[in-house]
Amino acid sequence: MSNIKYDMASAVPEYPPCQGGCPVHTDIQEYVRQISVGNYDKAVEAITAPNPMASVCGLICAHPCETECRRKDVDEAVSIRALKRYALENGNWPEVKKAEVTRTEKVAVIGSGPAGLAAAKDLVEMGFAVTVFERESEAGGAITNFIPRYRLPMEAMRKDVARVVASGVEIKTGVELGKDLSIDELAEEYKAIILALGLPASRSLPIPGADAKDVMLALPFLSSAKYNDFIFEPGRNVLVIGGGNVAMDVARSAVRCGAASVQLACLECRDIMPASPWEIEEAEDEGVIMNDAWGPQRIVVDDSGNITGMELKEVLDVFDDQKRFNPQYGESQKVVSCDVVIFAIGQGNDNLSYLTESGIELTERGILQYNRRTMQTTRPDVFATGEIAFGPGLAVAALASGQKVAQAVKCYLDNVPFDANLADRYTTFNDLTDGTVEKVKRIARQDVPLLDGETRGHHFDVVEIGYDERAALCESRRCMDCAAGAECIDDICAVCLTCLRTCPYDVPSIDENGVFSIRNEECQACGLCVGICPAHAIRFRDQYAQHALDQMEEALTLAWDEASSYSIVVSDSFRNDLRGQRPQSLLLSMANIESDVVSNSASKPIIEVEVETADTVSVRLPLAQFMPLSPRIYTQYMKLAWFTTLINNGKYSEATEAVSQTYELPLDAFTQLNPNFQPHHITKITLHFSAAPGKVMIDDIGFLTL
Repeated sequence: MSNIKYDMASAVPEYPPCQGGCPVHTDIQEYVRQISVGNYDKAVEAITAPNPMASVCGLICAHPCETECRRKDVDEAVSIRALKRYALENGNWPEVKKAEVTRTEKVAVIGSGPAGLAAAKDLVEMGFAVTVFERESEAGGAITNFIPRYRLPMEAMRKDVARVVASGVEIKTGVELGKDLSIDELAEEYKAIILALGLPASRSLPIPGADAKDVMLALPFLSSAKYNDFIFEPGRNVLVIGGGNVAMDVARSAVRCGAASVQLACLECRDIMPASPWEIEEAEDEGVIMNDAWGPQRIVVDDSGNITGMELKEVLDVFDDQKRFNPQYGESQKVVSCDVVIFAIGQGNDNLSYLTESGIELTERGILQYNRRTMQTTRPDVFATGEIAFGPGLAVAALASGQKVAQAVKCYLDNVPFDANLADRYTTFNDLTDGTVEKVKRIARQDVPLLDGETRGHHFDVVEIGYDERAALCESRRCMDCAAGAECIDDICAVCLTCLRTCPYDVPSIDENGVFSIRNEECQACGLCVGICPAHAIRFRDQYAQHALDQMEEALTLAWDEASSYSIVVSDSFRNDLRGQRPQSLLLSMANIESDVVSNSASKPIIEVEVETADTVSVRLPLAQFMPLSPRIYTQYMKLAWFTTLINNGKYSEATEAVSQTYELPLDAFTQLNPNFQPHHITKITLHFSAAPGKVMIDDIGFLTL
C-alpha cells in the first residue's frame, strides 16, 4: 500500500533523506539492509510494497533518492537504483492478493501510465471497484509506447501491469476517451473519474524548413523504432534538436536504427542540459556528437526539398535575470550537415476540446484546468493526475501523483475535505556537517557495468548489465544507516557527558551558551554511546540495531559474573595466518592466540567470536581489545554492541575493525581461504568465553542467524 497518506490524526513520519527523496517513499534503507545480508526476498517485499511499478523503476528511474543520499557528501551516493534492480531480479516476489470490493462506488481511470496504474491500485486496495481505460493496444502509457527497449525490456513493464491487474484492477485497452466513450457516459456508471492522459503529443518549432519531408517528431519516431523496426536508409545523417532525456533516447535510438552519423543540438550548455548526466555520457559513448549551447534557426533545404543541414546560432544564456526562459543569442553561427532532423523539444497534451462538452474547462492554450489543492477539474467528479496535471517529469513522480489523487477521490466519495498539500507530510534529517563528513570512512562506489558503447549501438538489447552478487553486497554496505542513529531518553539522562567524551563524530555537543544537546542527525550508528552510557539513557532508533544490543545482555551478564578483570587481546598470529601461508583449516584453536595474551594470570578470560558458514567452514577470532580495568566493564559492552550492530547490518569489513584495532581483516580474506565463501553464507555468529587457553567457560551463545 502507498506510503502517501491523508491522515491528519497520525504523527508526521520522519524519513531518512533517501526515503524522503523518493516520491513514493520506498523504505530504501530497509531493502538495502536486506540486500547486505543476502535476504533478497525481504528486499523485494520492501521495494514492491509502495511501488506498483517496481520493475520499471529498477531499470529506468532517475533515482532522486540518490540525490538526497547523505553518503554523497562523504564520497558518492549509494547506488540505490542499481541495488533495487539486483534485488528484484534475484529475490522472490511476494504473491499479489486480490483486494476485496467493500465499497459500492466505482471509479474510472483514463490512461494506464504510471499515474493511472498507481491511482487504480491504491483505490482497489481501499475497497473500490476500478476500471482503467487505455486507448492503445497495451497498458503502460508512455513507458510502454516510447521508452526504448535498450533501457526497458517489455517483459519488465508487463510484469508490473500484471501485478496491478492481479490486485483487482480491470484494464480495458483499445478504448479512447472522446471517440469511443465520453465523460457523461462514464458518469452514468462511475462515481468518480480520473484523467491520467499524460502528454503524448510531440512539439515542433515554427522555424523555416520545419515542414520539410524528412523532419520527424520524437515520440512517433520512438514508437516506430520500438514497434515497427524502423531503419534509416543507408548514409543518413541525423540531427536531433533537444537536450532532455527524450532527446537522448531519440539520438541513441537513431544510432541503433542505422544512421550514418547522429548529432544533437540544444540551447543549454553541457552543465545545465536537462538530460541526466549518465544519459549524456552513454549517448556520447555510442557516438552521438553534442552541439550544446547552439539554437536552431532554420532547416536548410535544396531545390528538391531535401534537407542539407541545420543553421544554428550561438546561445549565450537560456534564462534571463528573473530565471525565466528567454534565450539570448550571440553573433556566431554554423551549419551542421544533415539530411534528417528530429525534434525532441518537449511534449504536450492532445486536443482536449471534447472535454468542454462535459463541463470540464480548458485554458486559452487548451490545457486542462484543475484545482491543485483538491486535484479536481472544473467538474467535481472528475480529477486530474500525472503529467497532464503536473507537467513532464519522472515516472516515479507520476506514481506519487497517482497515489495522491487516489486519496483525493476517497475523500470526495466520503464527503471529506481534501488538501493535496497535506497528503504527503514527512520530515527528514539535515545534511551532515563538515566535521562529521571528515570522520566517515571513504568507500568507493561500485560502478554499474554496461555493455561497451560500440557493441550496444548495434542492437536494442538492454545496455546495463547490472550488479553481480558480490558488487551488490559490497555496494549495499556503503549505506550509512542514517535513520538508525542513537537517541537520548531525556527523562533518565543524567547529563554526565560520558557520551560527549566518547562519540567519535562529536554528535553530543555543548553550544556557546553551555546548553548540552545530542545532534541525532549526525549520528553514524556506531553504537559506542549506547554501551557506555551509565544511565542507559541512549537507545537506537533503528529496530535492527536495538535488537542486536538486546541480544547481548545475557552474554554480557554471564561474562561479568565469571570474572572481575580483563586481559588485552591482540591477534598477530591470526593476522599472520591470513596474510601468510594458508592454514590447513579456517578453524583456529585457542593455542593460536595463547602467545598473544598480555597477562601473567591464567584466570582472565578471552572472548572470541566464531563465524560459521553454510558450508560448515568456520573461523574463530578474538573479539576486541578489552580495557584491563574492571570498573570499565562498559568498555566490553561498547565493543560487543558495536560489533553486533555492524554484523547485524551486514557491514562485515567494518565489523573486523571493531574486533581489533591492531589490524583490519578484509572481507577478501575469507574468499581467499574459501573460494566459495560469500557474506550471506554466514549462518551463525557464536560467542566463546574462555577463562584460560583451552578451557571454554561459556560456549555456543548464538546471537545472529542470517
